[in-house]
Amino acid sequence: MKRVLFALPLMVMASSAFAAGLTVTNHSGLPIDELTVSAAGANAFGANLMDGIKEGALDDGKTVTIAELADGTYDFKISAPDEGVLCTIKDVKVAGAKVELTPEQGKSCK
Repeated sequence: MKRVLFALPLMVMASSAFAAGLTVTNHSGLPIDELTVSAAGANAFGANLMDGIKEGALDDGKTVTIAELADGTYDFKISAPDEGVLCTIKDVKVAGAKVELTPEQGKSCK
């Protein structure tokens, strides 16, 4: 019984950390309405991580917290259909549940 009581606070802390998600700051110069991710070079993009987040929430210069993503290197496919944006930003480093998309990365989409 003592083991269960000891583990419970750890489980609550872990679920709180999981709920936090990934903080994305967009300085790419591009609006982002949809974001899908693949392991770098795998070309296996999953579901939209911004599902349920309002349009315009990640326009250039803005920051938003989206679905959880483990630290690592990924390819990000970004889309803003109304503005005609659809491209892939390769080798994006995610660390500490944060990522900042740079102007240089945005130029690779133009």
